[in-house]
Amino acid sequence: MPSPLILFLMIFFLLECTIGIIENSFIIIVLGREWVQCWTLLPGDMILASLSISRFFLQGAAVFSNFFSYFFLTSRKLYIDIFWNFANTVSFWFTTWLAVFYCVKISSFTHPIFLWLKWRISGFVPWLLLWSLVICILIFILSFVKTSLVFQLPVTGNYSEKTTFDDVIRAFQSHFLLPLQMFILLIPFLFFLASTILLISSLCRHLRNMQHRSAGPQHPSMQVHVTTVKSLFFFLILYALYVLPIIISLAAPISVCSSHYWVWEIVIYSGISIHSAFLILNSSKLRRALKKMLHYREAA
Repeated sequence: MPSPLILFLMIFFLLECTIGIIENSFIIIVLGREWVQCWTLLPGDMILASLSISRFFLQGAAVFSNFFSYFFLTSRKLYIDIFWNFANTVSFWFTTWLAVFYCVKISSFTHPIFLWLKWRISGFVPWLLLWSLVICILIFILSFVKTSLVFQLPVTGNYSEKTTFDDVIRAFQSHFLLPLQMFILLIPFLFFLASTILLISSLCRHLRNMQHRSAGPQHPSMQVHVTTVKSLFFFLILYALYVLPIIISLAAPISVCSSHYWVWEIVIYSGISIHSAFLILNSSKLRRALKKMLHYREAA
C-alpha cells in the first residue's frame, strides 16, 4: 500500500496525464476529421497531428508503465518500457520538426540557405516525419532484441552462463544502448534549441526594425511578435524541463517506490500537458473547434 504522499503524487500524475491525453485526443480528432474530408493536411498540421498521436501513446504508456511497475514489480515491464522509449523518441523528433518548421517559415533571415529552406520545407515535412519514424523503429528493434535475449537465454543456461550473460547484457546496456538513447534524445533537443534561438533572434531583430520605423509598443504587429517570442521562450523552458529529467533518470535511475520518482514524473509530463494546451490555444483552427465544442455543450 503506498504512503499518503506517494498516493497523492500518483493521483496528481494520473490527472496530469489524463488531461494531456484528452488534449492530444482533441487535436487528433479535429485534424483527423479535416484529413478525412480533404485527404490532405497542411505541413504544419501534419506535424502537429503526428506529434499528438505520439504523445497520446506516450502518456498512455507512461501511466501503464509506472503503475504496473509500482504494484507488480516484474521484470516483464521491460517490454512496456520499450514501447515507452519508442513513443518518447518519436515525440522528441516530431516536437523538433515542429520547431524547425516554424523557424523556417516565420524567420526573416535573408541568407540563401534560409530562403531555399523556406521554399522547400513544406515538401520536406512528410520525409522528415518518415525518416524520424524509421530511426525510432530501428532503436525499438534493438531494444526489443536485447530484452528478448535477457528473458530467453538465462532460462536454458547454467549458473556460470547466466552470470556471463548478465555481464554481457549490462555491458551492452551501459556502453551501447544507454549512450545511444542519450544521443537520440540530445540530437533533436539541440535541433529544437537551435531553431528556437534562431527564431527568437529573427523576431527580436524584426522588433528593432519596427521600433526604428517609429512603430509604437502598442502597434498590433509589435504585440503579435512580442507574444510569439514569449511563447517560444516558454516552450523552450518546458522542453528543457522534459528533456533534462529524462536524461538524468536514464543515467541514474530512481526507484518507482520513492516519492522522488513520482515528483520527477510530474515535472516531466507537466511540460507535455502545458505545451499541448498552448498548441491548441495558438492555433486558430483548433481554437475555433474548441469554442464550437464548448458552445455546443452549453447549448445542450
